[in-house]
Amino acid sequence: MRPETAAFRELDTLVRNLSDQLAGYRRRALSAESRTRELEQLVAERDGTLIEVRADGQRSNQARALLEAKVRELEAKAELAKAEVVRVQAAFAAAAEAATPQAVDSELARENERLRTRLAEAGEKTTQLGERVRFLRQQIGHGAER
Repeated sequence: MRPETAAFRELDTLVRNLSDQLAGYRRRALSAESRTRELEQLVAERDGTLIEVRADGQRSNQARALLEAKVRELEAKAELAKAEVVRVQAAFAAAAEAATPQAVDSELARENERLRTRLAEAGEKTTQLGERVRFLRQQIGHGAER
């Protein structure tokens, strides 16, 4: 065989092997491009989801902050209500104590004593006024005799 034929065959074999390798590389490149597109699409979907999740997280944080403020407000109102309940209970206890029969009797006795004192004072004033009227009549009567 001629040396150029041998070289040509060797070259032909190398070209075939090379073209087979290139075909394999091309298939792998196309497969990689396809997989890259899938991954890009998946990442884009997840980015959208991630953006939504972040927005939901922010809304949740805002809602939690509002709820915490409302809880603090309600706790303050509850404290005021507790203080009011204690005040009302004390007032009720005082009223209940004053409403016992013994307390009512003692209050009536004090009121009766005050009324008796006033009646006695009124009686004394009436007596004094009567004496003044009599004195004035006597003076008027003596003035007429002169």
